[in-house]
Amino acid sequence: MRKKERRHRRANTITQALNYQLEACCKEGSIQAMVVADVDGLALAASGDPYACDEVAARAVLIGTKVREFTGTLLGSGCRWDVQMTKVKVDGSELLVCAVGGSPAQRKKQIARGASGALRILAAA
Repeated sequence: MRKKERRHRRANTITQALNYQLEACCKEGSIQAMVVADVDGLALAASGDPYACDEVAARAVLIGTKVREFTGTLLGSGCRWDVQMTKVKVDGSELLVCAVGGSPAQRKKQIARGASGALRILAAA
């Protein structure tokens, strides 16, 4: 019996695959933005509002040095973001997966989906 293909698009690069994963999470959960960032606060993959992605990645890294998970509000120059963040380990390095906006329940659900997708995509590389 053939396995049903879930993907609608194929990625040529790891970054593109991560971007597609985050885009699917944003759409399904009505999330404003999602980002995967390294421990320096650099966005490695993102979907949604580019400004929110860059700012949340830069700010979440400061929180990520102290905790593995965070749910709360981040403030920036005239902006306010409801955020959920979790850290995942990939080949000994930590990455931050962040969701911005949407309901708390959807942020939690899409963070889990985005983190699991990122681990799967990076493990296949």
